[in-house]
Amino acid sequence: MFNARILVVSDRPDVVSELDAIIGGGAHIPLTVPDGREALQTLEDGLVPDVVISDLGSPRSLQGIEYVWRFRELNRVGRHLAVVESGAPFSGFTRAGGGEQPPMPSVLPRPFRAAEVKARLDAAIDRVDADLRAVRGEMWREMQRMQRAMREMQRETVKALAATVAARDPFMHGHATRVAELCRRIAAELRLGEEQATLLETAALLHEIGKASVPLELLHKTAPLSRAELARIRAHAAVGADIVRGLPSLTRVAPLIEHQGTDHADLTKHLDPGAPEFLLAGVLRVADVWDAMVSPRSYRGAVPPESREAALRAGAGTRFHPGAVEAVLRLTCPDPRPAARTP
Repeated sequence: MFNARILVVSDRPDVVSELDAIIGGGAHIPLTVPDGREALQTLEDGLVPDVVISDLGSPRSLQGIEYVWRFRELNRVGRHLAVVESGAPFSGFTRAGGGEQPPMPSVLPRPFRAAEVKARLDAAIDRVDADLRAVRGEMWREMQRMQRAMREMQRETVKALAATVAARDPFMHGHATRVAELCRRIAAELRLGEEQATLLETAALLHEIGKASVPLELLHKTAPLSRAELARIRAHAAVGADIVRGLPSLTRVAPLIEHQGTDHADLTKHLDPGAPEFLLAGVLRVADVWDAMVSPRSYRGAVPPESREAALRAGAGTRFHPGAVEAVLRLTCPDPRPAARTP
């Protein structure tokens, strides 16, 4: 049982003192107001109790009786008790203008018997506690449903953004999806957690989005590129990172996209080697390069298998993250030799 806040509405000192002794003895927190108007103001001020006790032997307790309805509006699991003395005229709470009536309060007969009052208070607080647990459970389930819906909405948004690039360049059709699938496999091979695997997959789906800023004729050019043209294409990583930084839910993806083309040896200048993004950026680079080698481009066909493996092994530790290279070789090559490592 938790320590409940109990609001006593009474201007009779003897009733207040007797209830305070019983409430305080149960380690609960009593608060007393003399009439209904002050009870209503207390609620409007933001102090919402778990239990309200109305003293029906006090005429002022019924002044401003709207507090009973307001209490029910603010605390749907709260409980209402009423002090009733023999012969006291009371036939229920009536709201001005009619409307839905609140549940009748549990009765605390006076003269008080401390054990009986305590038992009824404890029973009311137990019910509040049980109802709160049920409400918290439902809120948690609803939050989980909302989070799943938000993740699905984000995933659909990411797919739609990635499709804008694939629609412009037939050679890129399916590239982002294939890289994302390979990143997922590498993440499993490296035993990364679900959060990091999802972050990596999202970055892979969006890593080419910056190419929306590159002219199509440049993307499809079959002749050798000039330095300026090559720089324009390579700038797509920074452009893509700026795009996703504008979306709060994708902020963590930005450094992976920005450094998808950064050599492993230079990555420490931009990312903390101890941060998850360092490894994830390295994985994305290797997965992207692998898919580029196995897929034809406007200026070449697919790279032969032996050349792909040789290129990754030769660049492990300098151009490519060695752990990512080893993982992709284990996944794609039968019985691969270990990738080279830097000292």
